[in-house]
Amino acid sequence: MTNRAQSSNIGFILLLALTITGAGVIVAVGSSALEDVQEQTSLSRAEHSMTLLDARVATVGLGENSVQTVRLGRADSGDYTVESETGWLRIEHQNYTANERETIYNASLGSITYQTAGTEVTYQGGGVWRHQDGGTSMVSPPEFHYRGTTLTLPVLRIRSNDAATGDATARIQREGEIVRVFPNEAESYDVTGEPYVNPIRDGTASVTVHSRYYKGWADYFRTRTSGNVSVDDGNRTATVVLETADIAGPFEFPEKGGEVPVRRVQSGHSITDFETSIKKDSGTFNNLYVSFYIEEGDKAYEAAVEVPNGIGNNYCQDGDPGSEELTMDVYYYDDGTPEGVHRWSNDSIPSDSGDVQLDCTEDDDTVIRIDFTGTEQNLTYGGSNVGEETAIDWDDRNDSATAKPDPTTFAHTDDDGENTTYTYGDKQNIRILTRHYFATFGPDFEIRVFHGPGDRGTTQIDTSGSGGTLRYERASGGAYITYLHVTENNVSVELN
Repeated sequence: MTNRAQSSNIGFILLLALTITGAGVIVAVGSSALEDVQEQTSLSRAEHSMTLLDARVATVGLGENSVQTVRLGRADSGDYTVESETGWLRIEHQNYTANERETIYNASLGSITYQTAGTEVTYQGGGVWRHQDGGTSMVSPPEFHYRGTTLTLPVLRIRSNDAATGDATARIQREGEIVRVFPNEAESYDVTGEPYVNPIRDGTASVTVHSRYYKGWADYFRTRTSGNVSVDDGNRTATVVLETADIAGPFEFPEKGGEVPVRRVQSGHSITDFETSIKKDSGTFNNLYVSFYIEEGDKAYEAAVEVPNGIGNNYCQDGDPGSEELTMDVYYYDDGTPEGVHRWSNDSIPSDSGDVQLDCTEDDDTVIRIDFTGTEQNLTYGGSNVGEETAIDWDDRNDSATAKPDPTTFAHTDDDGENTTYTYGDKQNIRILTRHYFATFGPDFEIRVFHGPGDRGTTQIDTSGSGGTLRYERASGGAYITYLHVTENNVSVELN
């Protein structure tokens, strides 16, 4: 009986011990789970509060209201911090002239952060970011708006410092007036002295953000544009680079060797208008040679007009200038085709009318007018007649100027009546030639200007009085910028 009683007591004690141990485990696990739930709830509440804060900061910073308040809620296990010097944003325009780099804007962003063990939820740059376990995710997008070729970037800056725990309320107030950064005619480029105006031309425009959340910025840049996005882990920066896309339309006549940029041209026969008017400065148009040319990889193009000797001095004062004739050549070469250099020419173009002509201004100044997309002027396949040295040495491209060329086929399907094959002696107007040959380049290239004889010779072109028009259909895509709109919007945030 005694042994049975002892066994019963021992069993009871063991059962009690197991029950206590199990209860302890359940309490410990439950407590941990409860803490996790509480932390996630606190983070979700912080994200919601920060998103609401984001909207209120935008309302104040963009000028709709001067003061707003937001209840952030109780920070059960974390703290709220307002800092003015965390992160920065820089905007640069590179290669706007002679490989120069202009810093258009460079300033700190500041931030408002809710921080708990291992996790941050932060407002910065008009967006809300969550940083956890070394990674960043976007809760709401920053103020970076890209559409078409227009980038609108209101830089929302936090200009105060504060901290709070517990049931915090944020008071948001605008600091000063909205500052216009770009366009801004009161500011100018350091080297050229040209004002900050749209359209933004030449080179590239870049936006760089230095931030703890730089990877989230980079991901957002990739979703909004197809520009070149890069990250620098060492410096914790994200950068997006956009190519400038010049407005198709009127252009100033470049200096010799200068260029007319073509950006984002649509594939196929997309050139709709290309014409120029060239005015002489002093001297004479005698023996003038002027051309537009393109060199890109293994392809090259040149269209040249020559004014013969004897009609350039007093053309507009002569009684019957129409009896004179001009010469025009078009050249093209593609290393990937077998027929060598394409040569098209006409050496008997009446000088007083048509797509290629001499004309007179109201002041009786002589100008050369060339409509490269006109349909009135034909050229013949197989020869060249311009006597001056061209911008490109066409005889050096495995071709003889006197050799009878092989047939060539224009094969941009359904464009301008193509597919068409041309043999020696066939004729075609300059519009068809321009549209076809330009379609072999792109989507980005430069049309350069050349003239002679010599560097300037006796022929001097008045570039300020000359110019032209170039229009073409544009390709879609998010790697280009034409219009840049940047403002600085300062706010202070006080936590109570």
